[in-house]
Amino acid sequence: MSQKEKTYEEVTDAKDMIKSLCEKYPDELWAVRPDAIIVLGINNKERPEKNTRLATCNPIKGINKALMMLNNIGIRYVIEVYWSDWNEWTNKQKLALLFHELMHIDNEIGKTVRHDLEDFRMMIDKLGVDWFGNKDLPNLLDTKIDFNLTMRPNVPEDGNLEINTGDEITE
Repeated sequence: MSQKEKTYEEVTDAKDMIKSLCEKYPDELWAVRPDAIIVLGINNKERPEKNTRLATCNPIKGINKALMMLNNIGIRYVIEVYWSDWNEWTNKQKLALLFHELMHIDNEIGKTVRHDLEDFRMMIDKLGVDWFGNKDLPNLLDTKIDFNLTMRPNVPEDGNLEINTGDEITE
């Protein structure tokens, strides 16, 4: 039995959320280029119960990267969610989840950052271990959280905060 192929639709309200998060948290999200990210919602199926992953952040690579570049499309990362989840989440949950996914973006375009605690210490430090399920989760745009910048997982050892654009086509 073959599985039904996922179909997608852009989560347009996420674009403004990402831009606002990057403006509010420039030091924490220093490697993120909002114009290089698209959020797509799976609209033809729900997240399976056994799948605890609420979203994924994936770099555009290989032939997909070449197609984007040949067509002058600047998208370098795709955040994938299920519409059925997105429509149930509060605005606070959406913002915190997007912040979490943005933390995966590395300063070298095309790479992602792994969790440092199966989450990000910087978020757990201020929002708690169960931040997504916390009914008192702060709105990251209404409240400026004083994140501990020494916990950022994607800063190179030399402290160089320069972004490698990754705009060249490579295999």
